[in-house]
Amino acid sequence: MNGSFSGELKVVPVSPLNAPGLMTARGWDTLRGAASVALSCAHPAWEAHVREAGIECVRLESASAHELARSVGAWLEDSDGCPGGYLAWLCDSEHPHLPSPIETIGALEEASGGPIDADYVFASPVAPGAAVVESVRIMHELRSPGGDPWSAAQTHGSLSRYLLEETHEVLAELEREPIRTSELVDEFGDLLFQLVFHARIGMEEAEPWTLDSVARSLNAKMYRRNPHVFGPEREDLSIEEITARWDRIKSQEKPRRALAEGIPLALPALQRAFKIAARAQAAGREEELRAVVENSASNGSIASRIMAIVLEAAARDEDPESALRALVARVEAQLARD
Repeated sequence: MNGSFSGELKVVPVSPLNAPGLMTARGWDTLRGAASVALSCAHPAWEAHVREAGIECVRLESASAHELARSVGAWLEDSDGCPGGYLAWLCDSEHPHLPSPIETIGALEEASGGPIDADYVFASPVAPGAAVVESVRIMHELRSPGGDPWSAAQTHGSLSRYLLEETHEVLAELEREPIRTSELVDEFGDLLFQLVFHARIGMEEAEPWTLDSVARSLNAKMYRRNPHVFGPEREDLSIEEITARWDRIKSQEKPRRALAEGIPLALPALQRAFKIAARAQAAGREEELRAVVENSASNGSIASRIMAIVLEAAARDEDPESALRALVARVEAQLARD
């Protein structure tokens, strides 16, 4: 920018976390009232939305910080003195590789040796869940042609070990005392990435599905299984009553022909035994299970004694896997201090 800008500039930052075109009425009115509109939003759909609204605009080059500053400066110089009032610059409020709009204007002021009369019109509040939408967009770009070759080569099967690893890393953080918030958030992010990744692969299947499909399935399930909250009338129930109703509704949705049906074979043996024991007790078949265990294992064997402890844990609604893992962690910590 060779000279100072003497006109009025309205900067309209929009969040890249929101869908293109999502802007307040004030933002659209600002663009419509401008003598000239320029945009540098990374998402190409923004230009289409602006033009569909009947607003002519200039697309600014923004491949780098230098190029963005140069193109904004050139546009301001070319439009300075333009009849009809102020200029409007539609831009991303944040970008992983570019300076903020305020920093860009500051660089132009320093280069021109004079102030720029800039008014910021924040017209794109970030909607709840927008960051998750951005995660989906990032994964889509990684998986698409021209993206990341490693991501493109993955399948549900090749990713399964990472899903298990990330789950255990989350559990490790949850069991720390005290919990380290930033580390826990980071590990949950890695786990979320696995869900987003699998959903992106799901888009390519014969029966496509997306993360929205997963969320809709979850939402419908929550509505069905929590009628005390989402039903016509709220009910004041005990936790035991809520749990019993949940199990009853679940059994109606997914009737089981066998006690162990639906319990993943990949579960650790202790967790699998606990789920079978809990189901047996809920169905009034605890004694039947005890008899089967006695017939299937040598009396007094390690396995039968472990199963007896599992049955006791189920009666107390205590997960033996979690209890043992917590004890081992305390033992390790104590041994490390000795």
